[in-house]
Amino acid sequence: MPAITLSTLRKQYQRNELTPTILIEKLWPKLESGDPAIWIHRIAKESLLARAAELETKSTLELPLYGIPFAVKDNMDVAGCPTSAGCPDFTYHTKTHARVVELLLSAGAILIGKTNMDQFATGLVGTRSPYGVPGNAFDSRFIPGGSSSGSAVALAKGLVSFSLGTDTAGSGRVPASFNNLLGYKPTRGKLSNRGIVPACQSLDCVSVFGLQVTDILDVLSVLEEWDPLDPYSRGGADLISSCLNGSPKVALLQPDQLDFFGDSNAQKAYKKSIRVLAESGLDPNPADLSPFLQAAELLYDGPWVAERYLATSPLITESPQSFLPETLRIISGGNKPSARDAFRAQYKLAGLCREAEKVWASFDFLALPTTGSIFTREEISKDPIELNSKLGRYTNFMNLLDLCGCAVPTAIREDGLPAGLTLFAPAYHDREVLRWAGEIHRNAQTGAGLELEFEPDSIDQPGFKESINLFVCGSHMSGLSLNGQLTELGAEFLRKVETAPHYRMFVLSPTESLPVRPGLVRCSEKTESLPGELWRIPLKNFGAFMLKISYPLGISQVQLNNGDMEYGFCCDLTGVKNCKEITNHGGWRAFLGTK
Repeated sequence: MPAITLSTLRKQYQRNELTPTILIEKLWPKLESGDPAIWIHRIAKESLLARAAELETKSTLELPLYGIPFAVKDNMDVAGCPTSAGCPDFTYHTKTHARVVELLLSAGAILIGKTNMDQFATGLVGTRSPYGVPGNAFDSRFIPGGSSSGSAVALAKGLVSFSLGTDTAGSGRVPASFNNLLGYKPTRGKLSNRGIVPACQSLDCVSVFGLQVTDILDVLSVLEEWDPLDPYSRGGADLISSCLNGSPKVALLQPDQLDFFGDSNAQKAYKKSIRVLAESGLDPNPADLSPFLQAAELLYDGPWVAERYLATSPLITESPQSFLPETLRIISGGNKPSARDAFRAQYKLAGLCREAEKVWASFDFLALPTTGSIFTREEISKDPIELNSKLGRYTNFMNLLDLCGCAVPTAIREDGLPAGLTLFAPAYHDREVLRWAGEIHRNAQTGAGLELEFEPDSIDQPGFKESINLFVCGSHMSGLSLNGQLTELGAEFLRKVETAPHYRMFVLSPTESLPVRPGLVRCSEKTESLPGELWRIPLKNFGAFMLKISYPLGISQVQLNNGDMEYGFCCDLTGVKNCKEITNHGGWRAFLGTK
């Protein structure tokens, strides 16, 4: 079974080509024969089939994640299941779900199981677990990355459509990079941490592993909320960056600040990745990023490790033998910092935040290597602490400095392993980060989900990619001036549709060869649904159609008001500067009727 994106399954469900029961029956042999170290607790087949039968009494239109299989890290509570946080002696049972699990299940998703992790989420390696080490999806000799190791590997091996991890120091980004996935770390407090075993409670974030940015956006739309029962939950709407006025400016590390720890393959992959940034429409330039690197050193060398000590008390004092040696060594250090140390570190962090603001005054995003290298399991066993620290060089600062980001696959190393960058920005720029992460992902053409980027393969039907659906909302609609470009390529009209209420429409100036056209731009604020049409075009002719599309228009995924994501016309933000907005006219035909 190939990788299964949300859009793959959603379309099959809506076309009655698949049911949740059939999905479970097809997944089960792969779950049974797969790497057992991926899981700490897997849901029984009988329970999965009961869940599938429950969903089949409901409509696919009622539930935004209808029948979508997912996994969660085993520091998240699931009613009726044990929670271990990677430590057998810590294990407890609960009658309630973690809030994020509750929201996903209410949206129709199917929980497959709880995944392996570095004990108490203390590690970036994925080897610190008494439940075994999940095999890296590319080469089992190498580490899978942690601490959300099982969640990343389960997705990379096609067992689920998305998965949840947690990210305090990089645990949702490092394993994403090592397994060729997208790893989204949201703004602190954007997703609820209620019902999750803390590592550093003031810094912890739920993270999302995805095959495509559209998948992550679908999950985010279900999970983001202000949770009054989570003391660290934060409200606030997403912001739009200044890149509306041109190519986004991206800060890179200066050459003397880069360290690949002697890994020439990682260094070569990074150079390829920087080229991908430019090809994706970003403007990368080196800058002095020392405030970020200095902040990274505070996370484990400073007093924040005391939060890990508090989170594991009283077990760590009453039963230290319950901990793995590396975990015990790190967390025990949290009993040493004094109140003076804590305030001293907070003062230093405040100063670094102010220095970082100077960088943000000149740049929209920062892009760093997700990690400087990858290590084998044997190398980690010989030097578990120092090598783990090296993996955090480019990740540890993000929550301390209140940033959001997404790890993106951008290159395949010469040894065949994946590598990538993390794109990040200040808090509440999540959707801007994800939007540009999607552009980078598509241009890199290396990520796990990209072979599915247009019409994804059916779960078991090779002929499903013969055609793709295309959303049009302007002159390509029936009876308008450019509709012939579709019909001459064999496209067929399917039905009238409307966008989700998250788009704005502008009038683009005509060119010598093209008439006046609309530009559809996705926005963070709620607008109104705009009408359009859905056409089906033979995939073999789609390339010829793409050649007829010129800047600022392009093809991306457009969300419809029933929750579907369909490929269709979208406009680059830079192309609507000084253009007239016509959103309130209610669509292109309505606007033409006023002329």
